[in-house]
Amino acid sequence: MMTLIVPIAADKAEYIEKLPQPFRFDDRGTMYCVKAITGLPLKEISDIYFVILRAHDNRFMLSEQLAMQFRKQNLTNAHVTILDEPTTSQAETVTRAIELNSIKGTVFIKDADCYFTADEIMPQNGVAIYALENLPIVDPQHKSYVSVDDMFYVTNIIEKRVVSHFFSAGGYCFEDARVFCDYYNKLKDYAPLYLSHIIYAMLLDKQIFRPIEIDDYEDWGVTSSTR
Repeated sequence: MMTLIVPIAADKAEYIEKLPQPFRFDDRGTMYCVKAITGLPLKEISDIYFVILRAHDNRFMLSEQLAMQFRKQNLTNAHVTILDEPTTSQAETVTRAIELNSIKGTVFIKDADCYFTADEIMPQNGVAIYALENLPIVDPQHKSYVSVDDMFYVTNIIEKRVVSHFFSAGGYCFEDARVFCDYYNKLKDYAPLYLSHIIYAMLLDKQIFRPIEIDDYEDWGVTSSTR
């Protein structure tokens, strides 16, 4: 079993009056950040943590809305973690969620601004990948790219530079939450800090990452509103 973390703790001036996109609803009344996880093998997940800001919670009553979404989707193991202050990176949001909830073991981090399906997620270091040629419309400048060798190991991951036809699809698995936090603390002064930097540092230290093949990818185009 593993823990699923959905970080949504970025802040922008426009959010004083405008609801961040991941908390809006699709045509079926499902909040996008909740829809983002519905293609995952949730039976393999012990707990789910949506990480949000207190300012957004107070302004838009997100805790109550998320609780209703959890009931609608029968997510009995879903929880809301509220941060008092915005974080500087997605990696910081995840680290704070791990610390506040005393999370141990394998963690899977899911971006709130996209959807995909995955039949299985192994409890090991991994990156969800998708091929550029499978997208009808491509916005390559806002993605990170993943190189995979012939033995199906991840050999490189880099931001905003096309080094492979595979891009990171917004799902990241770390076998040990403690190790993830250790690498975050080593790199936390690096700005901007992306999860790809954490993974790259681990690759340099000879830690193994496997690609996670996914299907049915949808990009909702809100890279700046999730962190």
